[in-house]
Amino acid sequence: MKIRIAPETELVMDPLTSVISKEKNIAPNRSMISLIKKLDETEHIIDGLMDSLSSGKTLQNSWRGREKTSVGAGAVTNFFYGLIAGLVLSGAALLLLSVLYGGF
Repeated sequence: MKIRIAPETELVMDPLTSVISKEKNIAPNRSMISLIKKLDETEHIIDGLMDSLSSGKTLQNSWRGREKTSVGAGAVTNFFYGLIAGLVLSGAALLLLSVLYGGF
């Protein structure tokens, strides 16, 4: 991306490197067109990956009716993590009680 400084003098600036140069009007050739198509496809894939990180957005390659799967999967995961943590804490409490009061 280049920023046009003065269109009448055809000066542009590259904002990443802060280099000012003369604008070149080059028509894209066939190799550039295929590269642009590959970049568009890659951007589409990256958008799908970014959407998969959010639980509120639908995945691009998912079937219909699976919009809320991350919410359901998160609830099931949290249930099992809570169950395991509860069992571990209950076991530790029983072990502590048996040590303190001499067993059952």
